[in-house]
Amino acid sequence: MFKNTWIVAAAAVATAISPTLADVGPGDCDGERPQFQDDKYQLFGGGQIAVGSQWRADNLQGVLNVYDLTDQTTAPLGVSWLTNVYSHPDWIRSQMGQIFGVALDDQGNIFAANSSIYGVDIIGAIGGTPAQVFKIDSVTGVPTVFATLPNTSAPLIAASPFGVAESYPGLGNLCFDVVKQMVYVSNFEDGRIYRIDASGVCLSTWDHATGIVSDCTPEAGDLPGAAPLGERVWAVQSFNGRVYYSIWVEDQGAQSVAGANQVWSVAYDALGDFIGGTEQLEITIPAYLGNYSNPVSDIAFSSTGRMMVAERSMQTDLDTGRFNTIPHQSRALEYICDDQGRWIPSPDIYNVGAGVPSADSAGGCDYSYAGAPDDRVWVTGDALTLGVPNNIYGIQGLPQGGGDMPDSILIDMDEDTIDQDKRGIGSVEISCPGPIQGPCATITNEELLCDLDTSGNYTLTFDLTNNSGQDVQYLLVLPDAGFSIVPFGIITLPSLLLDGDTTQVTLTFNGGLPGDELCFTLSLNTADFEECCSIEHCIIVPDCDCAQIHDEQIDCTVDGVAGCFTYTFDVDNLTGDDIFYSYFVPISPAGITIDTGNVDSSRWDYPPMLSYGTETVTLTICGANPGEEVCFLMTMHDASLEECCSIEVCVIAPDCPNGTTCLADLNSDGVLNFFDISAFLSLFSAGDLAADFNSDGVINFFDVSAFLGLFSQGCP
Repeated sequence: MFKNTWIVAAAAVATAISPTLADVGPGDCDGERPQFQDDKYQLFGGGQIAVGSQWRADNLQGVLNVYDLTDQTTAPLGVSWLTNVYSHPDWIRSQMGQIFGVALDDQGNIFAANSSIYGVDIIGAIGGTPAQVFKIDSVTGVPTVFATLPNTSAPLIAASPFGVAESYPGLGNLCFDVVKQMVYVSNFEDGRIYRIDASGVCLSTWDHATGIVSDCTPEAGDLPGAAPLGERVWAVQSFNGRVYYSIWVEDQGAQSVAGANQVWSVAYDALGDFIGGTEQLEITIPAYLGNYSNPVSDIAFSSTGRMMVAERSMQTDLDTGRFNTIPHQSRALEYICDDQGRWIPSPDIYNVGAGVPSADSAGGCDYSYAGAPDDRVWVTGDALTLGVPNNIYGIQGLPQGGGDMPDSILIDMDEDTIDQDKRGIGSVEISCPGPIQGPCATITNEELLCDLDTSGNYTLTFDLTNNSGQDVQYLLVLPDAGFSIVPFGIITLPSLLLDGDTTQVTLTFNGGLPGDELCFTLSLNTADFEECCSIEHCIIVPDCDCAQIHDEQIDCTVDGVAGCFTYTFDVDNLTGDDIFYSYFVPISPAGITIDTGNVDSSRWDYPPMLSYGTETVTLTICGANPGEEVCFLMTMHDASLEECCSIEVCVIAPDCPNGTTCLADLNSDGVLNFFDISAFLSLFSAGDLAADFNSDGVINFFDVSAFLGLFSQGCP
């Protein structure tokens, strides 16, 4: 007890004095798995998930998908892994437009940003304006507009055949800082990074070109269209008390002899706000094939503090300024921070795709934070494999420490390996590893009884524990077809059921034959009638034609006879006849005896027990070992001893002290003292059923109370 108390206290002190991860460096993951309630998502295992974005030509196709990364050890390497995929009906091009940047928060909500990098990049019906950041609810999956940034197309591009409905120049990428509860988003239009709180309120901006921290109003003097190369921010990721971001200096269509693509960082304060004057160059991206590089579109940090940057092949039209995606000229590069705080290239090589040299990165990357063998680095790519029917365009999971396509898990984003999705693959975000997700609610202490009338109804009573992560006011109950239920539909709970709390629920059913399985859906809802989650629960329809047992109690015999206990219960007469007698016939284990205390020890006499009446019966059962299941047949008889029906009853024999008349005398020395208390505490700590002094099969406070009560009575 004292040791546990010290451990808890030490942990609390450590938490109070330790800085948070985001302020001190690597070691933790910050994107939690969503808890979507859609049936298709419920087919996922309990492991990690990947959120992936991609361009779609069809207005009804999903621009965002979630992929099941459970059981990676069973995934084939170097070929398409046909894992579970989920996409909400609203995650389509006509609703959300085109998406590139994705992020997860610590509640499993997804954040996604409008993009104009693919070519024809329309905006969707949700919000209906360019430069939107969407928030996708972690439970319902419904996307809503989280924030809209200032973003004006250049007149020449807006007048083009595709410009009117496009999001050009759109947004770059985004991240969610768990500790600060901030979203950081890069804006191609003005070259600024926007700081937005968890409620969607924009608080401040950072302008790399000017080094100025300002508010979120449109920048004075900013011209329509994309910020110039050298001022255009794309990738953004918070880490180690700083916001890291990439500067798009050049690409395949606008190669620069004066400069190269870069990664910078700027410090932020305790509120997550940018600190002007703290910006510093972190990495100058090496040239690809000796001439130029393509811009970095995503940045990720590992649990050991390594940095992964993913390039995306882009081509800027020097005449119009418009940029579009091209394939096969981008890499995934890893860097290590040395003891002087400099980022140097990692010796590990990550070959993305099947090309030679391997440079098929599509611009998304993330570390899994999982332990071996799931400790992979995930990168999006074009042409991971080529050749019908194995045209895989999507996500590549490379081994931690480097690798190439034959060593990798490959996921085709649209599950179509016939067509090529050239230029259409977007970014990726991986949820944190963790234990298998439990149910949104748990049902315990069930009791299913037939109603004591002629209705044929049967009533289920149970304790419901809310594990949904939200407070619940309403339940929605829907039974299988062919069954009725009371109350039906919405149940208003007497008080708000807080997350983690338990309430008792009673449901009455009708329908089905004895032995049939009845399943019902139980949905938990907030006070605003928003569904938190739902579970399916099943029961077996009881036989309501004979008798039923309830309110059972098991006690060790007071005379301490070895291997004996008393079993007291209420029995309901469900027959249409008055019952005068019951007989008890042992079934198992061999050698048990049952004594009713009557002249005929196998028979119990009733007053009589009227039809649909209830009586209490007490039996003494001997000959069973502790923990052994004891079963017997109980028959019901009328006044003439004609058998009306029979049921089988089973109980678990308790662990009773052998041959002692003083139950609290655990060391059997005839004296109650400290040594008996010590013996009880040892049994209690070990979870030994010998400490189950109230014989309910559970070791808890009530056993302590029962033991102390017997101890205070003393020995005879």
